[in-house]
Amino acid sequence: MTTNQKTIFLTGATGFLGSYLLGILLDNGYRVYALARGKDKGPEERVKAMLDFWDMGISGDKLKNLKVVEGDITGRRMGISLKAARELHSEVQIIFHSAALAKLRVPLEEIREINVGGTKNVFTFASKCKKLEKFNHISTAYIAGTKSNIYFDEDMLDMGQKFNNFYEQTKYEAEVLARRYWKKDWPVAIFRPGMVMGDSVSGKTNEFRLFYEPLHIFARGIYEAFPADMKCFQNLINVDTVGKAIFYLGIENENAVYQIVSPEANTIGFFFDTASKYFGFKLPEFTPVDYFDFKKLTAVQKTLALPYIPYFNNNTRFLSDKTQKALEKYNFKFPKIDENNLNHIFEYCVRRGFIKAVS
Repeated sequence: MTTNQKTIFLTGATGFLGSYLLGILLDNGYRVYALARGKDKGPEERVKAMLDFWDMGISGDKLKNLKVVEGDITGRRMGISLKAARELHSEVQIIFHSAALAKLRVPLEEIREINVGGTKNVFTFASKCKKLEKFNHISTAYIAGTKSNIYFDEDMLDMGQKFNNFYEQTKYEAEVLARRYWKKDWPVAIFRPGMVMGDSVSGKTNEFRLFYEPLHIFARGIYEAFPADMKCFQNLINVDTVGKAIFYLGIENENAVYQIVSPEANTIGFFFDTASKYFGFKLPEFTPVDYFDFKKLTAVQKTLALPYIPYFNNNTRFLSDKTQKALEKYNFKFPKIDENNLNHIFEYCVRRGFIKAVS
């Protein structure tokens, strides 16, 4: 691994956002140690498969700057061999901690082991890195939890909020943990993306979860009525926007919280109307949850709907003034989440067979 750039340690290298960030780092000439678990395929094969998926042209000298390290953030010493750990401790200068479990239907202890216990293990590892200059922790804007009808900015954290699911809860707990390290010898940056969707140009995603799943359900005509407030706001953001913002700000040496959210949030109504127009399916009748008659739903329909109801009825506005100001020096522009942008996302859903458009 030879380059003039700094040495990075990245967790979550096979994940949706982590793999995109890996491509950016390699494309800019950084040396990267990428942590990946060994599964049915070897860790190196899985990491390179994700780089191929994003099609960033990472090959040759750029690919030579990648070294895949087998491990698991939940294990002792993160499952890394003693030899590899010694090498990392002597070389790593910047850490990007992207690994997390983002599923909404997972028991608390299972997701806490990864999102909180794993984060603690990465910080323990970081404390042994002799050249460490910066630790970047990737959180989520949805640590705001159940708080609604508020403006949530980068300076806010504990508002006595409750949480809609264990994912939000454990990401909040992990952020609290990360802040304890602000007094260390190296700065910590915390990144809070909104709801991350596919690439703004290609529409690509390797995870059809979160808002993708309700679209899939609506396209199948399962609901005639659904508890959603069409006037509430939803902050969707493209994976390439998030990845580039984290890359630019992750190299800067300062303690900071950044909210990577679209400055112009759209309503749920705009999103669903655009989807309905593109795919050609009929939307259910939407009624805000406080006025919705749940007797209209079967037991199965209720079970399918429950994880998504909070996100379709919450009027929290996520602010990113400080983040936008910090990105100005890079001439960074947030792409509009308009009909054109969303249509790229929808077209990819059709191309992959996730949703069938009505002809």
